[in-house]
This record gives sequence, structure tokens and C-alpha cells, in this order.
Amino acid sequence: MVELTCPICSADTPLDGEEEAGDSILCAFCFSPLKMTVKDDGSRALVDDS
Repeated sequence: MVELTCPICSADTPLDGEEEAGDSILCAFCFSPLKMTVKDDGSRALVDDS
């Protein structure tokens, strides 16, 4: 399991690890719509998709 930080509420958002860049994610804590992105260094992040 992978956890990334929600950019809205700063909670750790658990992911199954199969998500890819562009996938829509819903924060498990604040229910904000997020989008998975991949940074230039290859790390993954969540960004606000509202």
C-alpha cells in the first residue's frame, strides 16, 4: 500500500499502488477530487482536480 498526502487536507491518502498518472482519486478523509501526477524525478503526487 502507498500513501500520498492530500493537497487539500494534508491527510495521508492510502492508495493500492496501481494508480497511474492522470487517474482520478478521491481523498478518503475530506472526499476532495484529486488527480495522480508524476513529477520529473519519478515520484508520485496528488493535485487538486476540482
